[in-house]
Amino acid sequence: MANNESSQIPLLAATGLCKNFGGIKAVENAEIQVPSGSITGLIGPNGAGKTTLFNLLSSFIRPDKGRVTFDGEPIQSLQPYKIAQKGMVRTFQVARTLSRLSVLENMLLAGQKQTGEKFWQVQFQQPKIAKEQKEFQERALFLLESVGLAHKAYDYAGGLSGGQRKLLEMGRALMTEPKLILLDEPAAGVNPRLIDEICDRITGWNNSGMTFLIIEHNMDVIMSLCDRVWVLAEGQNLADGTAQEIQNHPKVLEAYLGKSA
Repeated sequence: MANNESSQIPLLAATGLCKNFGGIKAVENAEIQVPSGSITGLIGPNGAGKTTLFNLLSSFIRPDKGRVTFDGEPIQSLQPYKIAQKGMVRTFQVARTLSRLSVLENMLLAGQKQTGEKFWQVQFQQPKIAKEQKEFQERALFLLESVGLAHKAYDYAGGLSGGQRKLLEMGRALMTEPKLILLDEPAAGVNPRLIDEICDRITGWNNSGMTFLIIEHNMDVIMSLCDRVWVLAEGQNLADGTAQEIQNHPKVLEAYLGKSA
């Protein structure tokens, strides 16, 4: 379960979010709050608008209306990379790895504010760049150990299983030293034996102070990780509460689980 000692001041909050695609209301007047130090779940049936809401929260698409704040600052007009620099990063339903690079190289690409990225500093800051690269590599190897992929560090990322790619994507997110990670279906397409490992990793990072917002269809994952869950249906808020409350909520049983109240 999430860290119950976390502050109840929302690290991430959204109110009145709306997004239309043509005449289709993908998200309508949605809201969500993610307390600092928590693991918060977001569930709903297929087509409920969960991934669209993730895209709105992370500015991969812009809302037609509404407000998003992160760490007390409005972010709905910022570019995704600016939001990442502030400490909020996300993963995707289909893990986005660079298959022809090694697992370690994939990790190193996620490092923030690398001196060697700037042309003139490459010419005049070689000692600083070398020292920095050594530090980035040490951090990447440490994080690969934490996600259980240290033994794959020098293998091509294209050779990883679906579950291992999810772990790599989480590792890359951690390379940015974030305050909040948005996980889009971390258990989807993953071998059941690896799901427990992924959940254990998330719990461990949360115990170290990391905040998570998770979209997931696997209710066992939601129940084991989250102490608060938000439910969407047809782009609108349906319910929110503890995992136990949501599991027994009549509207959720009807709309999400396909059972009548």
